[in-house]
Amino acid sequence: MNTGTHLKNLMLRPLSAAADSRSLNRRDALGALGLVWAMVLTRAGQSGSHPLPDASIAVFFLLGLFNRSALWLPIALGFAAAVDAWVVTGDINAYCTTPASLFLIPTYATVWLAGRFARKRRPTAVLTTAGIAAGVAFLISSGSFYFLSGQFPDLPLAEYSRQVLIRYLPPYVAHCLLYVAAAVVVSHAAKWLRPAAVTRRREPAAHA
Repeated sequence: MNTGTHLKNLMLRPLSAAADSRSLNRRDALGALGLVWAMVLTRAGQSGSHPLPDASIAVFFLLGLFNRSALWLPIALGFAAAVDAWVVTGDINAYCTTPASLFLIPTYATVWLAGRFARKRRPTAVLTTAGIAAGVAFLISSGSFYFLSGQFPDLPLAEYSRQVLIRYLPPYVAHCLLYVAAAVVVSHAAKWLRPAAVTRRREPAAHA
């Protein structure tokens, strides 16, 4: 390689890095918007006959796992609150809309932080973390509902816990794990395909 070519490469490298950074930011934003949209669709669908379970827990975990910016946590919280408000306005049974709803903030923040913790870890560790985080989130949500909703004045805590844990905890965690596993598979497939596409795009520039 002659001196001119070496200088040209040194000049173009920062531009290439900046372009890659902008592309990464775009991918992050598009990915986050896709996750939030999936949450909106599945969350709103809970008011009627909908084939997909609520993806909210998985979405907050994935936002922490895949996206660098912490701004997506309040953005997703805002969308979740807006969907819930729309559902209640539509005169759907407001049984779940109580002062305990405020505890959805720490519920979702818990799985989001777990996603941040799981970044750059092996897929098995990611799924393990997601399962544990979903279980903790379930305890926060169901516990606050028991104490603050006013729906269970005569039901002992032990009986409430037994009924809720048996009936709702397994699908709650399982649905989260299914969504997270699907997202991890898609992410790894995209990473596997991306180097080939980048190589093909840069080959003409290398020969120019």
